[in-house]
Amino acid sequence: MSTYGLGRRQFLSTAVGVAAAWTQVSGNAFAAPQPKQASRGNSVHVWRTDVSAEKWVAAQSDVLFRTKKTANPLTIKIDDSVKYQKVQGFGAAMTDSSAWLIDKLSTAERTKLMKNLFDPSKGIGLSLLRSPMGATDFNASGNYSYNDMPAGQTDPTLSNFSIRHDVPYIIPALRQALSLNPSIKVMANPWSPPGWMKTSDSIIGGTLKSEYTSALANYFVRFIQAYGEAGVPISYILPQNEPMGTPTWPGMFLSAYQESELIQEIGKAFEANGISTKILAWDHNWDVPSYPETIFSDPAASKYTAGTGWHIYSGNPNYQTLVHNDYPSKETYITEATGGIWQDSKQTAFSDALGTWIINGTRNWANGVMLWNIALDPDMGPLNSDTDGIPMCRGLLTIDPTDGRVSYNVDYYALAHASRFVKPGARRIYSNTFGEGSIENVAFQNPDGSKVLIAYNSGGAAKTFSVADGTRSFDYTLNAGDAATFTYSGPAQGGRTPAATKVSDPTHDFMFESASGPVAVTYDPALLSYQNAIRTGDKLVTYSLPIGASIETTGRALSRSKWTVTASAQADWGVAANAIDGDIKTRWSLGHGTTSGDWFQIDLGSPTSFNKIVLDTGVNNSFDYVSKYQIYVSDDGADWGSAIANGSGSIGKVAVTLPTRTARYIRIVSAAASGFWWSIGDINVYGSSRGSGSIAAPTAISNGLQMKTWTSTEGSQVTVVFNGTAGSKSFRISTDGSYTYTLPSGTSAMFTTKKLSDFPAPVLSSLTPNQGIPRSKFTISGSGFGGAQGLGTVYFGSVNAEIENWSDTSISAYVPKGLAAGKVTVSVKGTSGVDAGGSSFDVMDLGPALPRTGWAATASDASQWDAPGNILDGDSGNRYSSGTGQYDGLWIQVDMGQTQTFNKIVLDVGGSIGDYARSADVYVSADSADWTKVSSVTDGQRVQLVSLPSQTARYIKVVNTGSVAGSWWSIAEFNVYK
Repeated sequence: MSTYGLGRRQFLSTAVGVAAAWTQVSGNAFAAPQPKQASRGNSVHVWRTDVSAEKWVAAQSDVLFRTKKTANPLTIKIDDSVKYQKVQGFGAAMTDSSAWLIDKLSTAERTKLMKNLFDPSKGIGLSLLRSPMGATDFNASGNYSYNDMPAGQTDPTLSNFSIRHDVPYIIPALRQALSLNPSIKVMANPWSPPGWMKTSDSIIGGTLKSEYTSALANYFVRFIQAYGEAGVPISYILPQNEPMGTPTWPGMFLSAYQESELIQEIGKAFEANGISTKILAWDHNWDVPSYPETIFSDPAASKYTAGTGWHIYSGNPNYQTLVHNDYPSKETYITEATGGIWQDSKQTAFSDALGTWIINGTRNWANGVMLWNIALDPDMGPLNSDTDGIPMCRGLLTIDPTDGRVSYNVDYYALAHASRFVKPGARRIYSNTFGEGSIENVAFQNPDGSKVLIAYNSGGAAKTFSVADGTRSFDYTLNAGDAATFTYSGPAQGGRTPAATKVSDPTHDFMFESASGPVAVTYDPALLSYQNAIRTGDKLVTYSLPIGASIETTGRALSRSKWTVTASAQADWGVAANAIDGDIKTRWSLGHGTTSGDWFQIDLGSPTSFNKIVLDTGVNNSFDYVSKYQIYVSDDGADWGSAIANGSGSIGKVAVTLPTRTARYIRIVSAAASGFWWSIGDINVYGSSRGSGSIAAPTAISNGLQMKTWTSTEGSQVTVVFNGTAGSKSFRISTDGSYTYTLPSGTSAMFTTKKLSDFPAPVLSSLTPNQGIPRSKFTISGSGFGGAQGLGTVYFGSVNAEIENWSDTSISAYVPKGLAAGKVTVSVKGTSGVDAGGSSFDVMDLGPALPRTGWAATASDASQWDAPGNILDGDSGNRYSSGTGQYDGLWIQVDMGQTQTFNKIVLDVGGSIGDYARSADVYVSADSADWTKVSSVTDGQRVQLVSLPSQTARYIKVVNTGSVAGSWWSIAEFNVYK
């Protein structure tokens, strides 16, 4: 499984199991009522889920298409003349734990369960299966690979290779699934190769030893051959599960550069052995798109790489379209998604599975969607007995091995809305959607011509919408949280007037020709915040830059001999000066997980003309890049104004192209949080005395390139260039010819140009609260800030605040750490960089905290890793954690050793920024027996200041009054003031 951003979460209660609402005679599960008396081509079959009533995918009376023009603003237009990706299917993972549990059932119960899962006519017809290659965190036993060796021994010829572990119950389960649904495609990948191939010499941790790259490639060959002989053909492999992390269960770190080399070796080995299995890259979270693109940008690896596997634990599905647009011929799969104890209700679980993973996953080009474990037991296991697995995930099914009872969970039914109706080989077809909070939907056309529409009401109230296909339409109402799948073979068309003539859709598809056939590039305004933007003249230009593409400017690297560099923070071993010492092996490091507002600054020594900045993390620290950035310039190092550019970082090198500027100071500011430490191994600035250009959308192209333009609904000019030739091609993107864009084969570049005058003028209305301590949260209200941060910022004087959320009418942010006490002006720049005004803020001085010598801490619940005493150790890198989700009554207590007088308490969550108490009561006591409530927290935050009437007591107890199952309660430091 995953070392994803949710962190460690222990078992809170039994799995969020949902009693099976379908009859166990699954042939009746989808039985539709007889259609009303109408032309058969006009009938629409409907299957509906009402989560609150626990009615799952229940057949409804047919609805009818009618020849009727609709004026409903919530009209979904279906157009099968616009076709997108081919869908291979939907499914889940046959983990060791899942197969073991299925094997424990009686023959009759096992047969019934497998039909419910895989039979296309009597079950839900799952057609994708993920099969781990060796041990994961979900094993009925301990660690294993297919080529384990005694400690200190190796086997580069793989003479001891064997799949014998899988023979008793994994392979039989896979074969039974294939017998029920021969169209199933199996995907396989390892959590770890054999330990002797790795630097850790263990199945846990480490990275691949370069001398065993070929041996690992042959390991895949042997696996595919062995599984094929056992009757389980493998359609896809992925080189490594979640290569960005090394958990306490089987796993391996693998950089994009290592995976690129490994894919080349696997591809050659497949060719040599006549293996047609496809290779997918990455297999980790949405928000690192530069990893698969780094592999695609290497022609030697790209030719063997069919596409990308994505996990859902950080980021969102928009990243899939981002990568698709950059490399539109590559396939896209969601290869792992799971529900678990962090979901607070069945409704949340259903929304995640159907709304986010299935509907938005496929709308963002997924060829298939796979959830994680098919089955787990009531304790969310079995877990790998050799490692520290965490019982927090939910399977599609819950199987109790003690009595054979099977229950079908909400994820099963969410999958059924798609898998039962959308057949392998279907094509997604055009439908407009209304986004989160309204009717979300996706449409498909099956190979037999029938159509499927899946609709989900993610809003808070019932909504009536219309569905229009050609000249026909029908109306339907979904209550809040409900979903429906509509299937039909028509409709038979009548008349000439389209049923829907004015459909709102801010997206647009650009169609191009490639050597492999037509490809589509999708404009979606939601993608703009992930692209790069510069303010040039009276325009804002936003543009994409696929990994492998480049923008060449005039000039060369400037001398660094007179530079000085500083940063908002640095590690003892990673000082800022390391970034300009000419040695990529030394580096500046922020020293902590990156937050919005962190910065790195260059003093060029004198005013200098420049047009490009290149930040290089180095190959060995490739993940330590700034995920989102803004660029500021200044003549005096104090007045920074608004950002002149913003963009998204990438693995390895981040090249930032700018309008030609003259300034002495450059500041690169992080605009997003990241669990990784931001590092720079080498930084260069480029400039030239000639040319004064800037990036602009091209107006003409040549060399076989294709270009199309469109004006968006909000008035932006969108230009897309596609390179369908066999080699890299260049085109000019500045009016004076000084900037040249080079586009690799098979990639696209998108430019969106909007006049600054078209942005509304931002206005700051209020600041709440208007006083606080450093790192405390505040909210700015107003209008016209913009839908995303873009070039906008919030200043405390000249210091950038950390931004949490940014919307057109509200910005939530944090007081910068290290600010001196006193009055300071808070000012705001809107998304286009325009000033929104300012307001006064009082930075509070709490004075010295009480000495904590002799203090002790206890708690009602604590994780095995994070003891209560950590809140008193003076190290914000250590923390107390509850080890369980937050619940009403969870408490932590501090014994100050003697009676003290105090009137303020500060609870600091440290780096665990989501694990703060949402609400709490504070009690004091002289004897730890008789407690008096003295304060309440109703709107908790990361750094919580609790002000009290003056108290004299020895004991302080903070009692959590919230219920946040998905977050532990963490405190890094607990301080008391008087």
